[in-house]
Amino acid sequence: MAISDPSLFDAFAACGATAAGGVHRPCASAADGAARDVLEAALNAAGAQTRTDAVGNQFGLFRLAEAPDAPLVMMGSHLDSQPNGGRFDGALGVAAAVHVGAALMRLKREGARFSADFCAVNWTNEEGARFRPSLLGSGVYVGRHTADEALAALDDDGVTLRDALSAIGRNGGDQAPPLPACYLELHVEQGVTLEQAGVAVGVVTRNWGATKFDVTYKGEQAHTGPCPMGLRRDALLAASHLIVEARAIADRWPGKVHSSVGRLVVAPNSANVVPCETRLSLEIRSNDDGVLAEASALADAAIATAAERAAVEVASVVRNERAIRPMPAAVSDLVEASAAALGAPSLRLDTVAGHDAISLLGHCPTGLVFVPSAGGIAHNEAEFTAPKDVETGFSVCLEAAARLCRAAGSPERALDQQGLAA
Repeated sequence: MAISDPSLFDAFAACGATAAGGVHRPCASAADGAARDVLEAALNAAGAQTRTDAVGNQFGLFRLAEAPDAPLVMMGSHLDSQPNGGRFDGALGVAAAVHVGAALMRLKREGARFSADFCAVNWTNEEGARFRPSLLGSGVYVGRHTADEALAALDDDGVTLRDALSAIGRNGGDQAPPLPACYLELHVEQGVTLEQAGVAVGVVTRNWGATKFDVTYKGEQAHTGPCPMGLRRDALLAASHLIVEARAIADRWPGKVHSSVGRLVVAPNSANVVPCETRLSLEIRSNDDGVLAEASALADAAIATAAERAAVEVASVVRNERAIRPMPAAVSDLVEASAAALGAPSLRLDTVAGHDAISLLGHCPTGLVFVPSAGGIAHNEAEFTAPKDVETGFSVCLEAAARLCRAAGSPERALDQQGLAA
């Protein structure tokens, strides 16, 4: 059953489109607002009831079951992007959720009976590019952050998420739906495993852990010419020491640790002024709990040592941790069975990147489905997934969602259901 009409995905891609074929759609920007408007219109056209909660999470409820208190099957991703990012990251999963919901509504009109409702969702600020931490909207949904904490988050220009959402008319007042009986997310792999294996579907069984640090160093502004080198309190020098040490930490465990400093804000950022402040984002990721703990401890020490070497102050450190956790076996088994029913080869693998599904992990049965990324390119305007792989991913998600919605959202019971491919 072909469901991947590209028009919705193309409409998302037009919001914040770049000349090189990517998107620049920071959370709660005008481009994000335009994409949210496209989503709401598509949900309404498909027969969903739309809601927007206090932090801008958008929900589209497809009433499939007869019972008013039926359990919920949820599927979605995010519409915000990295600066000059790819058009597939996040938006593909949101488009898939809308298409799956519309397909299930068509099946209901044709006489199919369901024991669970379906919900499509767009989570706010998954990327963490404009507001930190990442996974912010889904984090509020599961109670990891309060709405007030999220709305007080600042971008690098001092704008709060509250004000940014207000500027695009997305300060919602609706109550979010209850936790689903099962959550699914379709996403591009952002790696090369599937492409190299020649496999169309990835079944994620575990996430890598991560420790993320937002660090602020404060020194003293001075003239870069006459100020003696020994008297300088250079905040950028401290950041530089930390950046180099972050790479050295990863090099201690080749293949087991990924590290980076991807954000650096310098003040006053003038050619003739010793920087008085730097703000940076450091992350350590690993597939081993013990290694992650040791590498994160080294990062803690490196933050302090860098300040000492540059004679500056560590003004603040905000630390966020994401544990290594397995995905529920029943959901992975269901995704694998759904792919097999369609004749699509699948492969079990880890996710190194974080996704909104990781926020829901531990709160409800959760599944994460990957489709191949050409060349593994991600967070880049050249990001691409072939149409045939998009179609396969959409179809697998529809197969799994249809089984779940016939099984009151239970992945265990859904494994015994006849799917659409039967």
